[in-house]
This record gives sequence, structure tokens and C-alpha cells, in this order.
Amino acid sequence: MARNGTDGATERAKDKAFEDAHDAAEGGVPGLLASMAEKVGATARVSTVFGEPVEKEGRTVIPVAQSMWGSGAGSGMSDGEGSGSGAGGGAMTKPVGYIEMTGQGASFVPLARPWQDAKLVLAWAVAIWLISRALNRILRG
Repeated sequence: MARNGTDGATERAKDKAFEDAHDAAEGGVPGLLASMAEKVGATARVSTVFGEPVEKEGRTVIPVAQSMWGSGAGSGMSDGEGSGSGAGGGAMTKPVGYIEMTGQGASFVPLARPWQDAKLVLAWAVAIWLISRALNRILRG
């Protein structure tokens, strides 16, 4: 039995875990970050952004999307006992429009974005202003 009533295998496992954490804290972040970027970035391909073409009645439509991804990693070590590292990442793809091809040529058709319509933005601003005035009057008595 080793110290504190534990067996040698447990102590070796703890030592190995400490060494792994120490290695990650010492210089493992670039490798950890590269690994995360590789895994998350694998989803950001051309096939993710441009969908399969659909043909009907002399027109070909190719869906177009925007793909974004990011990742991060970090590690640290304290004086004494603690050390660790971690990483995370994510990806998002959203449709933005389509390419329409006909006998006359090709054009990109963006999807409607109602939040970019000036009238809608103005209507929301007025509504928020009116609600805030009403709440202000209620709270003041």
C-alpha cells in the first residue's frame, strides 16, 4: 500500500493525470487549439455553403448559406496542486439566398431580411418609446 492507504496503481494513475495536465498547461494549448479548429472547421466546406442544385422547368436554383465557426482553448497551472486545460468550439450555418440560373443568365437572390427594412425598424423604435413613456408614467404615479 502506498501513502494514505491507496494502492500503487491509483497513485500511478494520479501521477499520469498530473503529467498530462502539466503537459497541456506547458505547451499543449497550440496543439489543443489546432485540434479543435480542425474538428470544428471540417464542417465549414463549400458543400455546406452551396447546397445541391435543384432543376425545374428550365431553371436551376442553388441554395447559398453563410457558414461561421470559431474555437478557443486555454490552460493554466497554479502554485502547488492545480492545473488544467480545456477547449470549445462551435459552428453555425444560415441560409442567405440562392443563385438562380436560367437561359438568360444567372443572378443571386437574397432572402428577405425584415429587420433591415427601415419602416419596420422605425415602427419598433416608436413602439419601444411609447411603452417606455407609459411605464415611466406608471412608476412615477
